Amino acid sequence: MAGKAASVAAVTAASETQADIKPKTPGETKIVAVLGDYYHNPISQEVQIRNIFFPEKSWRIISVRSNRFFTPELIKDAELLITSRSSLPEHIDWNPQGLADSIDKGIILWSDENIETVTDNIKNRGMGFLALHCAIHSRSEKISDLLGVEPIGHNQVQPIWVNNLNGEHPITQGIDSFFINLDEQFGCIIKSSHTTTLFETMAIHDKRIAVGGWCLDSGKGRIVGLLPGHTNDPFGIPEYRKIIWRSAHWAMKRNIPDYNG
Repeated sequence: MAGKAASVAAVTAASETQADIKPKTPGETKIVAVLGDYYHNPISQEVQIRNIFFPEKSWRIISVRSNRFFTPELIKDAELLITSRSSLPEHIDWNPQGLADSIDKGIILWSDENIETVTDNIKNRGMGFLALHCAIHSRSEKISDLLGVEPIGHNQVQPIWVNNLNGEHPITQGIDSFFINLDEQFGCIIKSSHTTTLFETMAIHDKRIAVGGWCLDSGKGRIVGLLPGHTNDPFGIPEYRKIIWRSAHWAMKRNIPDYNG
């Protein structure tokens, strides 16, 4: 009974916390970000994303720190969804409790309901979608189809070159090759003829060359996939920060301002 009572209390606290999210205001850009997990530092990712978009004062970033808070209601009026979370359940399901004597196994992000909700909001409503790093590892054919790629797993964490940037696309034009000290090199196979490759990566130890970034239109919406981001290193690199900045604007069909962060 004690365990059941604790679970009920946690769910109640979750509901109350979600109810505290203020409605979208006129002129506000609502962004929902689902960042990090057991294998990827959610705190550093959230701080980096907020810092990258800080110049856009009207942008409101709502961070989903537990998969239980990700609901159709939350994203029904969001202009952009950012995810960097895989198919694995959360090993520690974040909640408002300050103390804990056990670990909640958590729930997965990419449930059938969430996949349907995200797909509908992109294709039929025009929400933008920025899929970072392990979002490609959804273990869902539907998400792979939505992203327009077939995922390729990573090997060891190692130095990565980002090169062959697409000089004709507004997300990457004018950006030169750059080096990431340590990262995982996910790759992908482009499945759709409507998908544009943004850049490639080369793993220094493996010498493997892979697609590292791509974008596509999907119904009324737009999708960008960027694979660097296992470690904190990529998020501190000016060139990659600029790519993320531009990707968010492009996915929302906005004009892309200069970025000097």
